[in-house]
Amino acid sequence: MLEHYKAELGKVCFDPILFRKELRKAFRSLAGDERMELRDWLKDSSYI
Repeated sequence: MLEHYKAELGKVCFDPILFRKELRKAFRSLAGDERMELRDWLKDSSYI
């Protein structure tokens, strides 16, 4: 699921409202260690 959310967030990064909605959805459904990995990916990708 983590890879799915990475792809989705990459697709909607042009719209801040949609990006935030998808990010919240991702954090609700991912386990703790996957959340940390997603957070690190976001920082590395300059999305946040």
